[in-house]
Amino acid sequence: RYYEMLAGADAPRQGDLDGRGNLSERGLRDWCGFFIDTCADQVRFMSRMLDLDGLRERMATLVAVRAAGRRHPHYRPEAAAALCHVLIAGPVSRGEFCRMTGLAERTARRLLAALLRDRLLLSDRPKGAVSIGFPLDALNVLFPDLYPEAATVNPEP
Repeated sequence: RYYEMLAGADAPRQGDLDGRGNLSERGLRDWCGFFIDTCADQVRFMSRMLDLDGLRERMATLVAVRAAGRRHPHYRPEAAAALCHVLIAGPVSRGEFCRMTGLAERTARRLLAALLRDRLLLSDRPKGAVSIGFPLDALNVLFPDLYPEAATVNPEP
């Protein structure tokens, strides 16, 4: 269908009422409509797959589940809101992230270190700003419709 529509846009003019140049205006209009419809369809599809409206809740669930387990002893529920802020607003300094959690400094630093270790937060430098990360073992919770195969990944011990 794509190539058919593209060929129609490159077709010669079909009579005196089909545009002013050498190519078909109707073919170009049809191609543009097809292209915009395809783009809109893809936006709807990805919106459904990512479900960004529910991401805050899924981030809180991920943090709560990890906080309840033994593998992540320094996780705290307060991390969820700060992680969502970094996701939406972009990179923040480490100190700002710790303040956003509302935890005592030492507890917040342990939490920050755990999130960096688990790659939920990323940083280019040892003392640089942190940005959001999407480790493979979290994708099945954060984006269940997009990465259902991530549920089969064995997390490192």
